[in-house]
Amino acid sequence: MTRQRTTDHSIDRWSAGGVVLRADPNDSKLLYVALCHRRAESLWALPKGTPEEGESVAETAAREVAEETGLQIETGPAIDDTYYSFFRTAGETLGDLPYDNNSTVRIDKTVHWYLMKYIGGDTSNHDHEYDDVEWINIKEASQRLTHQNEARVLEKAVAVYEGRAGNGN
Repeated sequence: MTRQRTTDHSIDRWSAGGVVLRADPNDSKLLYVALCHRRAESLWALPKGTPEEGESVAETAAREVAEETGLQIETGPAIDDTYYSFFRTAGETLGDLPYDNNSTVRIDKTVHWYLMKYIGGDTSNHDHEYDDVEWINIKEASQRLTHQNEARVLEKAVAVYEGRAGNGN
């Protein structure tokens, strides 16, 4: 019997990230994406993160992608937004607000995604948030991404990159 999780509160949060694409220098038909990997969780993800005070959505995306991948990037067009929810205790989430630290909070998260142009840098310069950052070909990356909503974002980013988006494609 599964126990249904009840929440005492829900809050909305947002983050922003990007899809960094680059063509193979020897074959422009081969396209690669920078993916982040956490070994302990077997997690493969697109880079994203939460805003710092006063940052716009695009500024957050650019900073987070640069930090998490070690790459120099240029922010391109918005690709898509994804949505998901997760649970935390109030103590983990709300800080000093007057809630019982053990009450459950549902966090409804929106992630704003951008196409990112690779300018330079090296994935070995990524921050500590992930164990590895790798350039992976698009077909393999679509299968490797842990979350299906990120695989759909990657597909849309490739369509924009290749000029196939915008006309209902």
